[in-house]
Amino acid sequence: MTHELEVHVTHTSTITHVVERYVPLENKFPPKRGRKEKGQEYYTLNLHEQAQETLRCSIAKSKRTLKGIIHANYMSDFCMLTLTFNSNCDFDTTDFVTCRERFNSFWYKLKRSKKLKGIDLRYVGVIEFQQNGRIHFHILCRIPKQFIQLLKSKWTYGGLHYRKQHGSAEDNIKIASYLSKGIYDERLPRGRKRYLGGYGLERPVRLKFKSRKIIDFLLLRNGKILNSFESPYGFTTTVLITDAAIDELESFVEAQNENLTLELLEKLETIQQTFI
Repeated sequence: MTHELEVHVTHTSTITHVVERYVPLENKFPPKRGRKEKGQEYYTLNLHEQAQETLRCSIAKSKRTLKGIIHANYMSDFCMLTLTFNSNCDFDTTDFVTCRERFNSFWYKLKRSKKLKGIDLRYVGVIEFQQNGRIHFHILCRIPKQFIQLLKSKWTYGGLHYRKQHGSAEDNIKIASYLSKGIYDERLPRGRKRYLGGYGLERPVRLKFKSRKIIDFLLLRNGKILNSFESPYGFTTTVLITDAAIDELESFVEAQNENLTLELLEKLETIQQTFI
């Protein structure tokens, strides 16, 4: 069977992910089948396995989306808020829905605060469970340090820790990985969004190529490979930083006569659903 190289680039001003995979020209994405190990045929999934595979891909997509939003928006000069619940709260601090409602109420108070008028209150964050089962939140935002006391006065359910982040490309990767580590937690309810916020924030762009020349181009633009690994699912992922801007990538595409596709990260196709 003839195979074709597909190179998918997820590009932000901070981090660029490149996924390379050889895809069969015929029947590229067989329905209801499992992953293909090297030297093996596709194996058929039963109904339970199909459900588990769908869930795994859905969670992996949430993780990619969360990381993409962080890379596209929080390159430098932002803060991380950690919000915890006290043990004496008069509600179940282990319940996802209840704690989420308390967080929504807290952020609504911030939006109504006259002192925060004109402050960028867009955010992205995660819900995590402590070992004792109690929920806490990690939030990235751009609320200035002088409002720490105001934040603490509005969060009446427990502790609030404020940490200023000056940021760098390498730090950005560590923060994104730290925030997304709990996104596979089985205690998070199915069918509910696994991260918080992201509304109105920038999203990465997706570019599709048919050759590896794009990697060489990115490296020539003051590029640096941060890590690279080969997945057992048959694709290779390279994470790098580069000075290349989106208009330069478009010019590269025109010069190479490549087939360019620009989409939002949330519209990634099946090929990237295998990337974790």
